[in-house]
Amino acid sequence: MPTDVSSFKDVYKTAITGNFPEEAAIVLGDKKIPLKVVPTQLRYGTNPHQPFAAYAPTDSTTLSIGNLEMLKGGKAGLSLTNLQDMSQALNILKYFSRPACAVMKHVNPCGFKVQTAQEPLAQIYTVARDCDARSAFGGVVGFNVTVDAPTAEAIMETFIEGVIAPDFDQDALEILKKNEGTKKRNNAIRIAKTANFNAIPKYVGDDVTGYYNIRNLADGTITFEIPYLTRIKSAADFITDPMIPNTDPAKNDGKDFIIQRQPTERELDDCLTAWYVNINVRSNGIVFVKNGAAIAVGTGEQERIGAVEQAIDKALKKGHPLQGAVMSSDAFFPQRDSIDTVGAQGITAVVWPAGSMQDAAVIQAANEQNIALMATLERCFLHI
Repeated sequence: MPTDVSSFKDVYKTAITGNFPEEAAIVLGDKKIPLKVVPTQLRYGTNPHQPFAAYAPTDSTTLSIGNLEMLKGGKAGLSLTNLQDMSQALNILKYFSRPACAVMKHVNPCGFKVQTAQEPLAQIYTVARDCDARSAFGGVVGFNVTVDAPTAEAIMETFIEGVIAPDFDQDALEILKKNEGTKKRNNAIRIAKTANFNAIPKYVGDDVTGYYNIRNLADGTITFEIPYLTRIKSAADFITDPMIPNTDPAKNDGKDFIIQRQPTERELDDCLTAWYVNINVRSNGIVFVKNGAAIAVGTGEQERIGAVEQAIDKALKKGHPLQGAVMSSDAFFPQRDSIDTVGAQGITAVVWPAGSMQDAAVIQAANEQNIALMATLERCFLHI
């Protein structure tokens, strides 16, 4: 006789508890960091049968995830994946002073848009969502400015699991709460208010006292890592004239390998956006940006050209022509094939760390494709 499995859907709405203490601490040598359990109602860990707890530093007023104000959370609360997506959204948004929106799915951005032409926030959101509307289904949305009513209306057009922002207009809150207690779609959308997330460290030289990336290995080993900090504070920090000395007179007419084309102001701005988004993309990471929108993200591939091909495939399948777009790569290009491939699609500028034995060939490819090539001299791998 067939077995009815329809009840399993209820586990996604049910909070489970674990035997976790109210307080904890990290002790490293003579340094002790006291932690308090996050009071927000938590649902489950990565999967519905995994209990979990979250702890925030007791003296922190800037660690936004540990100090969330839940304006609407549903009876089940937040899952670990919700918290991770909110955290990664803020890790992108902290770099932007202009209004911006990040759409997260499974700890990766599937859409992003920063204001480039005085667009209203609702338009910024819909562009970010429609970078990859299919992946945005059931995602988490983050903003770096107060959410207004038109934006809230746009959010409620599709199924979004959570929204995090510095604040919400009263009218926006009423819209986001209007299906609460019903069986309508988005009835349990989770609304979180945060503050001071711009204080989270982001640039080389920022104070990272008490900030650690903590991960565990298969045998119980725990690793501690200082969070990623970038030296790129603005597009002025890009190296726009990268050069590789020529050590073989038989190549390139004996001349050094020098990039020929300089980026436009728009390309510089889009490359900066692409770099900041890529910092929070699971490596290998490739990000295409056009007019402030991340129109495609290649993520999690084991080969660089595979990440490029994945991002191209996503862009074209979802209706985003790449002519005039820019690309960021979170690590060097082992061969020139990535540049040749994106050049054929009309990419006009690329930002990348440099550092490959084949950088001279990469510069040659960029010159042949009339691509502006900018170096960061830092890699932004993300392994999570």
